[in-house]
Amino acid sequence: MTLDAGGQAIDISARDIDSLSVLPLAILPLETEALRRIRMIKDSRLESAIEIFSGESVGSGLIYLSNLRETFPRVTLDDCDMLAAVAELHSFDVYSLRISLRNIGIEVDAQKHLCLSEAKQRELQEYIRPFTERLIKQIYGGTEANVDTTTIATLFHDPDVNAAREKLRNIARNLSIPLQDVPQFLADYGDIYLSVAYYRNCLDSVQPVIDDFLATLDEIKQHREMMQNQELMKVCKHLEGKLGNMKTLLTSRFDTFTSNTDDMWQDMNAERFGNFRQMVEDSHSVLGGLLCVLSIKMTVWSDNFPLHSMAGPSRRADFIMTEMRQGLLN
Repeated sequence: MTLDAGGQAIDISARDIDSLSVLPLAILPLETEALRRIRMIKDSRLESAIEIFSGESVGSGLIYLSNLRETFPRVTLDDCDMLAAVAELHSFDVYSLRISLRNIGIEVDAQKHLCLSEAKQRELQEYIRPFTERLIKQIYGGTEANVDTTTIATLFHDPDVNAAREKLRNIARNLSIPLQDVPQFLADYGDIYLSVAYYRNCLDSVQPVIDDFLATLDEIKQHREMMQNQELMKVCKHLEGKLGNMKTLLTSRFDTFTSNTDDMWQDMNAERFGNFRQMVEDSHSVLGGLLCVLSIKMTVWSDNFPLHSMAGPSRRADFIMTEMRQGLLN
């Protein structure tokens, strides 16, 4: 049970909190109580809509903002304006929202509402481990073999109060920061690399489907009969280029983070980490936006073609022209 922005108790699922394309409206300071119990989603064509119900047996009931007052006649003008602004955001992941909501003037308690679920944080620990181990090596000089590397917090938690205090002093001394700043430094360090891990995990999750989709595009382009359809060939070529550019930009950003991490640890201090943190946070909206598009479109593709052999190239080509191109090329 979670308290929403209006102080009401509302269940928000971990799956929604961890999503790129789902925004539980409970986190927004909306005046219309009925809206705070549902969510906004990005549909298969990348348009934002209010989802009033969903389920495998009943599908999904979507209301677009142009028709919002027909279902919620008492919605306030302020709420309409807020939802319209939020609908324009390119991603609903927690890291993008921290930046985007602030930029459009919507105040949200980030620590309460814009954090990944505990389950997702545990899932991402393997991605974070190399960065945690880097910090441990800096603090202990590689001599602390028994330190738990799964979470930053364990670096200064110790049942022995004196031992815990000494660890804090080691961190402060080796990172050239005041003792009282150590807990916040560790929290920031863990959070910024958790964001990088989250985005990497999102890309890894859709990569097999991207590969399958690109293989389909290549198959269609080489199909003797389909090669005569100039519009289809044009769409396939553009989609191939679009996905290639998106993947290149994403991997380039991740490579930059890794390279800057290496440079930062040559002479680690709070200022250099602050610069690195700002660079990563400045990338959140771009990464979130690209990955939201990929996640939605690749989910649509895998839902309709879970196996490459389940449909021939003609059926897949029709789906590309009617569904996959929407939102990507127009």
